[in-house]
Amino acid sequence: MFVFSRKKQHTKSTQQGFSLIELMVTITLVTLITGLLMAKYSSFNDVVLLKNQAYEIALDIREAQIFGVSARGENGTFKEAYGIYIEKDSPNYFLFQDTNNNLKYDPGEEIGQAYTIDSRFEIFQICDDNNCNRSKTSVAFKRPDFDAYIRLANGSGNLSNSDEGYIEIKMRSKNSNGFSKKIVVYQSGQISVQTN
Repeated sequence: MFVFSRKKQHTKSTQQGFSLIELMVTITLVTLITGLLMAKYSSFNDVVLLKNQAYEIALDIREAQIFGVSARGENGTFKEAYGIYIEKDSPNYFLFQDTNNNLKYDPGEEIGQAYTIDSRFEIFQICDDNNCNRSKTSVAFKRPDFDAYIRLANGSGNLSNSDEGYIEIKMRSKNSNGFSKKIVVYQSGQISVQTN
């Protein structure tokens, strides 16, 4: 037999949803984590772009090497050297054809348009075996060798006539986040990109 009673049963009420404080704490944590990730992503992006710019310059030097050792020429002459000319404080660098056969850049020997360095980066040093205060360099290649003819600016700012063993072209981000890369060109013709 069932007994019906009018007694009210007390059930514990459960809260549904979030309180305002819990919601504020969650939003704050998500905002902090997102901010940290965005800051890390920005610096990671700078490293990748700097690496790409360094490889682009190295490939342009390699292109000059290929032009120099292949049968490329104008006016029936195929013996001119080709090279790259780089100045430290300039946002541009040039591919040149050595028309006077002195194995270095001279004004007026540029071929095509100037190559432009991304405005976020700069070449901050050009170094040889024992000096990192060079202001400009010329790297030329001539048939039949793959060897590089490396000329660096001397104290008067003119390109020297003596070959160096290697050069390092050092690049960094202008926002000085500490990241840098260097393009190393050896007299043997080897070209590499390295981390400083």
